[in-house]
Amino acid sequence: MRAYEERAREQVAPPGSAYAKRLAALADRFRKYDGLVPNFKVYLSKQVNANASADGSIHVYTGLMDLMSDQELLFVIGYVKGGHSAKAMRTALTTSGLRKAATAVSGSSLRIADAQLGGLIAGVVNAQHSQSQEIQSDDYGLAFMKKNNIPPAAAESALRKLAGLSKGSATILSSHPDPGKRADRMAKAR
Repeated sequence: MRAYEERAREQVAPPGSAYAKRLAALADRFRKYDGLVPNFKVYLSKQVNANASADGSIHVYTGLMDLMSDQELLFVIGYVKGGHSAKAMRTALTTSGLRKAATAVSGSSLRIADAQLGGLIAGVVNAQHSQSQEIQSDDYGLAFMKKNNIPPAAAESALRKLAGLSKGSATILSSHPDPGKRADRMAKAR
């Protein structure tokens, strides 16, 4: 799936680009942290994003790199490296089962209302589980920073920058909790 996306939609920064060199300089010394050895890629996109694939690859978008300082990027890398994508795959399998159960209520004929109910249930479960994962990943990222003598204030400032972009739009169906509240939580935890 990721290989298809890279060919169809995403442009990966070449290894010699300033972005790829910056990410390598930041991430290389932490490549084996916790025994996890991810493959890092930079995507040439104005998106402010970073994510992980099920295979452990970490993808950082240039929009995020332009917004964040090196220390803030290390928080995001630590956060993403926290195992976020494997948990998301388990949630997807769980919600798929819930959706099927909700739509099976009408027997063998699938009604639109049942499909909508199944979608709503799956959406709420995905959102709440994802929000829980975000908090766990924040904690992992903060612990990563502390253990590696990276100023933990960068965790808070990274989330404050994201809060400035989100304009408080977190809802029950959001996949990410409000970054401002997450920043407040990081300030108390450090």
